[in-house]
Amino acid sequence: MKTAGGINVSRDLLWMLTKNNSCHLIKRPALKPLTKDPMNPKGIHSLRFAGSVQRKAMNVQAHPSGKGVQLVFNKRRHQKRPAKRLAKISLTKNSRKTLSTIRKFSNKFCYRTDLKNACLRRASAILRSQQPKTPSKKTRGKKE
Repeated sequence: MKTAGGINVSRDLLWMLTKNNSCHLIKRPALKPLTKDPMNPKGIHSLRFAGSVQRKAMNVQAHPSGKGVQLVFNKRRHQKRPAKRLAKISLTKNSRKTLSTIRKFSNKFCYRTDLKNACLRRASAILRSQQPKTPSKKTRGKKE
């Protein structure tokens, strides 16, 4: 990965420099460290899921309208420009089409399989939470 000055820096070195000092880091006693990194699909503070040091990272967020999800990913062209680096695709069709689009996108642009699976699970959970809850039907008592 190249930094703003054009120097090549490995992701391992970036991780070693930022793993203990990150604004996204959440430390709690008796829990594993968590993160609020917007490109981390699992929320676990580890090199494997750290989107800030990965060249290719993707994540799924709830759509601002409340229906559907947004696929957020890094553009390779704008690695040096953090403001332009993130791109978003809105997926507001049905859940089957949404999950299929995420799967096809990650396969077409060669994203890691573990990231793809994490994003699919997260999208599925978001879509399930957006469905209206139907109350269970209550049975009436028998007439005597």
